[in-house]
Amino acid sequence: MYKLSILVYFLLIKFFSYFNLKAKSWINGRKEQIIPELKNKKVIWMHCSSLGEFEQGRPVFEELKKKLGNYIFVLSFFSPSGFERLKNNTEIADYILYLPIDLPGNVNDFLDRINPEICIFVKYDFWFNFIKEINKRGIKLIFISVLLHKNHSLFSFFNKSLLSELAKTTRIFSQDEVTLNLLQQKGFKNVEVAGDTRIDRVLEISSREFKDAIIEKFISAPKKVLVCGSTWEKDIEVISELQNILSENYKLIIAPHEISNKQTDLIKTKFSLSKITFYSKPDNELGNSHILIIDKIGILSRIYRYANLAYIGGGFGNGIHNTLEPASYSLPVIFGPKYSKFIEASVLVKQKAFFSINNTSALKEVLSRLDDQINYTIAQNEIISFFEHNKDASVKIVKYIEKLTNEK
Repeated sequence: MYKLSILVYFLLIKFFSYFNLKAKSWINGRKEQIIPELKNKKVIWMHCSSLGEFEQGRPVFEELKKKLGNYIFVLSFFSPSGFERLKNNTEIADYILYLPIDLPGNVNDFLDRINPEICIFVKYDFWFNFIKEINKRGIKLIFISVLLHKNHSLFSFFNKSLLSELAKTTRIFSQDEVTLNLLQQKGFKNVEVAGDTRIDRVLEISSREFKDAIIEKFISAPKKVLVCGSTWEKDIEVISELQNILSENYKLIIAPHEISNKQTDLIKTKFSLSKITFYSKPDNELGNSHILIIDKIGILSRIYRYANLAYIGGGFGNGIHNTLEPASYSLPVIFGPKYSKFIEASVLVKQKAFFSINNTSALKEVLSRLDDQINYTIAQNEIISFFEHNKDASVKIVKYIEKLTNEK
């Protein structure tokens, strides 16, 4: 049944590849790639589902690469979002590949060729045939940043065999105690809590020096700065209803979740009373503008250093985007109601350092609360404490893997 479902999945993507660019990349990337022959090399292989998971595993991967210079490092992705973004980045890894379809023939060929000594899978990309064959060959397999809940599909009746194979892997590093307890209840002996490696990643980014002349000119007026990151339509609607109040007290930097005419036109329509300029085409009166739209990819995580406050989008849809990035600068963070799947958000909402809103009225109340310096400082201190207690997950994992490489 599993093999059949994998084949059906593959055929569906192949069908969609005729009129969907992402599906086409998924198919053609696997068809065209040449898997390297590394049989006589010492190899560490990390697999990530997509770019987001790689950012989670990146601190571990980069630190191992620094410490273990005698190893070849292979990085694989399931989706095009990671592969297409990094495929030509030779500094990241020695080889960047698509993960082959999880069928026995593909699995055996891939493992025969790259011949990994250690495999690292990030979060929860659980591929049964890969895990089974890695276990069978006695290859060390480590899962990192695993986060599960009691209703996760892994615990369904149909995944008993997968669960059994996972119990045989070398080590599973979970993000939290809940995941640890769930797996221990299933008889797992190979689990321990390490924490969330994303925390180390965002702290590393926030510690880098960064200057941006455009943003510095935009925020030159004596007003606070509110950065609205990864905003969706509903987020813009809620925020824009306060545009008069915001324009008096804040400079707004808005980075829509998708850079498109549709998104930027919506911002211009909803903020019709505000003077707007674009990052890519700043006008001569940039300092007098109320809103700066970020229409460039890849700089949002560093822009938060210029903010006094952050709003993160997605909370009125499928779930909030990255709140750890702004929090790494000790910023209180505001977002919509759908945040329960995110541990850091749930913890910091309880500590009154993050704030969930349902409407514009609630947003107004939060802004008023944080105008009080005492409340603002309390929120900042809670965020600083959270990072202090939850950092260094990657250090723990790297030390464990280093120890494995020293074993004979």
